[in-house]
Amino acid sequence: MSGNRILYQNWIVERGLDPHSDWPLQDPENQGRIGERSEQIRAAVQCALGQLEDEERELIVRHHIMGESIRRIARQSGRDIHRVESLHHSGMGKLRKMLAPMVKELFGVETAKREDCPVCSSAHFRQLERIIRDRDRRQTWQPIMRLFRRRYNLVIKCPQVLVGHERYH
Repeated sequence: MSGNRILYQNWIVERGLDPHSDWPLQDPENQGRIGERSEQIRAAVQCALGQLEDEERELIVRHHIMGESIRRIARQSGRDIHRVESLHHSGMGKLRKMLAPMVKELFGVETAKREDCPVCSSAHFRQLERIIRDRDRRQTWQPIMRLFRRRYNLVIKCPQVLVGHERYH
């Protein structure tokens, strides 16, 4: 893993939001909106971090906020590096999913849907997402799978598809 960090993505610059320019300082009217937006983003990220598993949260904070390398975190925690990378991947996927509505609202950027996932590629994506989100977690996935088949003509053959969608999409 390289020690270099990506500070911002090209799409930010293309939208005129280059963090290295002094554009907020040029327009005093913008300063209030930028401060408000920064607080909104900070609050959303804190809330999303609070919903992660303890291990995922600790890893993401240490890596992305404190700047420690994955290798160093693995060594200090006594975990296998592959386990730490797996925790990082799952934690970032959950954060992406939780922060997607805020990113769309503030920046107008829609997150890409996964074409290989039957839920993501369905024409009824929003309804399916709502059903998955509001389900009774004490029950199995079978009632959801039956509902999807009956109401939306979407055949899910094994619950792992829905588990994977819920965790990573």
